[in-house]
Amino acid sequence: MKEHCRETLERAYLYLDKEQLGERERTQIRTHLEECTPCYERYDLEQQVAEIIARLKDNRSCPAGLRKKIKTLLDEA
Repeated sequence: MKEHCRETLERAYLYLDKEQLGERERTQIRTHLEECTPCYERYDLEQQVAEIIARLKDNRSCPAGLRKKIKTLLDEA
């Protein structure tokens, strides 16, 4: 992975984690994600996993299939 991509994804994860980023940083991240398909796909995957985890956070029972899918996604990251 290119250094610029790695740095952009690290900042994108701050955005994903609801951290406050300035408008300039958000614009830089958005521009990079629009221009770099591998980064966009990786960011989109992480965003989907974060949303699933947030929804299930208060739910103690997680279907085995979903648990396996999440573990696989996390292992691939």
